[in-house]
Amino acid sequence: MKTFFLAALLLLLPVRAWASGCDCGSINAMITMAKMETIQTVNANTTAEAASIRSEILVAAQNIIGTIKSESATIVRAIISLKENNAAMIKGQATAQEATKTEDLYGKAAQPSGLCGASSLGAGVQLGAQASRQVHQAMRGKQLEHSNRPDAKPVEYLGRVLDEGHPTEQEMVDSLFPAEGTLTDEQLSQAHETIKTLANPRPLPVVTDAQKETASGQTYEAARKIHEGRLAAAIESLNSHVVFHAPTLPDDVAAWARSQWQEAGGSGTPPGLVNGKMSEAGLFKLLSQMRLGNPNWFNQVTSATEAGLLRELVMMQAIQLELTRKNNALLDSLNVVTALDYLSRMEGSTGRELTDLYTRMVGAQQ
Repeated sequence: MKTFFLAALLLLLPVRAWASGCDCGSINAMITMAKMETIQTVNANTTAEAASIRSEILVAAQNIIGTIKSESATIVRAIISLKENNAAMIKGQATAQEATKTEDLYGKAAQPSGLCGASSLGAGVQLGAQASRQVHQAMRGKQLEHSNRPDAKPVEYLGRVLDEGHPTEQEMVDSLFPAEGTLTDEQLSQAHETIKTLANPRPLPVVTDAQKETASGQTYEAARKIHEGRLAAAIESLNSHVVFHAPTLPDDVAAWARSQWQEAGGSGTPPGLVNGKMSEAGLFKLLSQMRLGNPNWFNQVTSATEAGLLRELVMMQAIQLELTRKNNALLDSLNVVTALDYLSRMEGSTGRELTDLYTRMVGAQQ
């Protein structure tokens, strides 16, 4: 209102001044004063507005800074949480990978057939080998005794074969070729008697001390010794065959066989196990039937890990190695028997011819 009054005065004063001839200095002073007041009012309003704007800007800035701080803290917390989650996830992945690796190397799918309790099997095979040697030596000793009885007569050997306690034809076959691969204790005794009957039913008489002093006695004794030596070498092959089927493996191996047969999904008595006992031949029969004769084995091979397949191959290679050793021993024995058979045939043909030629030569010289 005051400003409006001053503006009106400025408009009216010049007219009056010109009309009455008033002093211009007073008017200018008034105008100047009005301008100053106007400027002051504008400055005051501007200052207030500026202060208000600064205050609003400051408040807005503080709000923005507070929001940024809050959001920054939230972001920091989110980053820390993400880092922790990533660390936990990475740790979990590492743990899972390690667990998977352990399962692949040592889990069920990594175990070959027959591995459980295999240490007892290895120890049992060693004990079985010792028992086999003892059985073999006992058979050899009894057969040599059978062939070298000084007071024996041919009729006594005939009576032994005809005795009711002697194995029948069926028992002789079963004792040499057991159906389950393992002989019973009774069949082992029958096998021993069967070999004596089939290989040397009537041993040649043993010369007396008096007969050894004569030329004919010495000739006979030399021929008899050659004959019995050849028989003994051939009989060793039969002995090895019987020992291979003898129940020489310990009870630990029999228990392992039952356990592995059940684990493989088999039912009843495991192959090769007879009356709770097992032979080398029975063991190899079981090791084969646990695989080729077991449908579960094919499923196991299909689902096995790489480590499991490698272990299975190692097991099978070890079995193959032992079978190769047995085959080499049999081939070695067969080689000896074949050579002796050839030499006997030579003696029966060319030997006699050479003897006749020598007799003729000596007679011609006389």
